[in-house]
Amino acid sequence: MGKTAAITPAAASRHTGEPGSYDILILDAGYKQSLAAARSLGRAGLRVAMGECFVECDPALPVLAFQSRYSACNVHLPSYADDPDAFALAIADFVREHPTRVVLPTGDGVIASLAPYRELLAGLGCVLALAPNPALEIATDKDLTLEVARKLGIEQPRTIRIDCLDDLPGVLAEISFPFVLKPTVSWTGVSGHRLPPMEVIDRDEAASVAGQMLAAGSSVLAQELATGRREGVTLFMADGDVRAACAHVAYRTSPPLGGASVMRESIPLPADIYGPAVKLVRAIGLEGVSEVEFRRDADGRPLLMEINPRLAGTIENAARSGVDFPLLIWQWAAGLPIDRVARYRAGVRTQWVHGELRWLKANYQRAGRPDSVPRSRALWTVASELVRTRRYDCFDRHDMAPGLAELRYTVTRMFKSGNAPVTYLPRKEL
Repeated sequence: MGKTAAITPAAASRHTGEPGSYDILILDAGYKQSLAAARSLGRAGLRVAMGECFVECDPALPVLAFQSRYSACNVHLPSYADDPDAFALAIADFVREHPTRVVLPTGDGVIASLAPYRELLAGLGCVLALAPNPALEIATDKDLTLEVARKLGIEQPRTIRIDCLDDLPGVLAEISFPFVLKPTVSWTGVSGHRLPPMEVIDRDEAASVAGQMLAAGSSVLAQELATGRREGVTLFMADGDVRAACAHVAYRTSPPLGGASVMRESIPLPADIYGPAVKLVRAIGLEGVSEVEFRRDADGRPLLMEINPRLAGTIENAARSGVDFPLLIWQWAAGLPIDRVARYRAGVRTQWVHGELRWLKANYQRAGRPDSVPRSRALWTVASELVRTRRYDCFDRHDMAPGLAELRYTVTRMFKSGNAPVTYLPRKEL
């Protein structure tokens, strides 16, 4: 397992462990939420190592958190998609050689690969900063999540499960186009990438998309399309107690139907989503951080979409609004007293510039489809937001290298010829 190390004075000065040890290993180093976590914990004086699977990476893109001054060690890992056991054992080897108190994964594929090795890491004196495995199994399966929600009386879109293509005619008789097809499990390990939800507008498209999801190893949920605002609540739970919460509205996402948010704003906690979110998380037994996503229908009713039992891409918005979820994760996993965050700033807008360009290109290609907007309006919306917004994902004046790396890559892709969709994340997973 190759690795390179560059210890910054700030990272080393308050670290109290043995030489060669680390407070935390943050995985999925190409994700912006992992970069945000590294900055938070590095500023707190912790010695941070970052890990990434280069087999899954776009070779043209520097892994963002590897560029950060807060990464004391960059760890190159085997592919979790090709060989999840080798991936997990490589992490165990790193922890054995470099005593590390906490391991924090932030991507679905890495979580699925590493969760079965929780006890192995514990035997090495290391805590896997994830909710208990039984709770993860429910939260990462949309069908199981919706079943718990139904028992709690939490509203959701009309949903029909598809286990084989023979089930599709029954769906078409019950749900009108356009509607949404979602995999019950986003990461199966079969396709080598995360399966996103997709809208379908006719019978042929429905059969094609459902067939692809089934072939990737997941059953499929057909859902009525909700067209209102996307709102979410990020919670931090400890022993069933809410220690922190922050709500946001996502104005645009990439992919447009329901991917990573590229423009979002913190909002006061809406009672009609906060209460159901807390009930659901408690019923499932999730601990630590989780994000519960809703989308409102045409009448303004919030409908449950899914739970992300991990750090999500909106975490930068929460941090800039006054809720430092990565620090809470550290306190919780390390067995320290956990802060209670009683309030945060609403109205904080944060923008992912590269994601906005991805959204623009996707919107251009999706003219006339659900969730698309006229091309001229889309361009004006993004351009005006660039002027209006003062806070950008990945950019930090005290840690400039990651933001500059993203900017170089963005400019390169803007002028690259060809019709392939713009991609930013170094892996296929959002």
